[in-house]
Amino acid sequence: MKEPPSSYEENILQALVISNAKMDTDERLAFTKEFVPKINNWAVCDIFCGDWKVTPSEKNKLWDYCLELIKTGEEFPMRVSAVMMLGHFLEDDYIDTVLSILSSAYHEGYYFKMGSAWTLSYCFIKYPDKTEPFLFLPSLDKEIRNKAVQKICDSYRVDEETKTKLKEKKARINS
Repeated sequence: MKEPPSSYEENILQALVISNAKMDTDERLAFTKEFVPKINNWAVCDIFCGDWKVTPSEKNKLWDYCLELIKTGEEFPMRVSAVMMLGHFLEDDYIDTVLSILSSAYHEGYYFKMGSAWTLSYCFIKYPDKTEPFLFLPSLDKEIRNKAVQKICDSYRVDEETKTKLKEKKARINS
């Protein structure tokens, strides 16, 4: 018998339990793999990814799973990957690969695009010199670029001169 669809509230509760309960990474990943197909909105995705606990020594297991998800071609699993990257992998060891992946991954879905833009905006805030070239690669989806630049320009952590420069580059590449 097929399991009935979960309600929004049930999904939020399950997301919080899986991401926060005391368990080892392998167990959390097993529950995650069962849960990710149930994610069908940005709120459940973002709460789940933001709270997901992993020890530094086992981070590579989550990274490998993120790489699997980004290749699925499915909107919400791909968003989970992008938002997990935002929450766990914006650091020296991963940033180049995060930028490479997000500048070439594609899905026509709005929620994947917004998750990627959100992550790229944080990449820029933390690694502006590394991120800026990726924002203007031809392989980066135009909507992701535009939304990422908008999010960067909305940030109080970026100076006005940089915001102006990014807006000008965006206008040039979009014309």
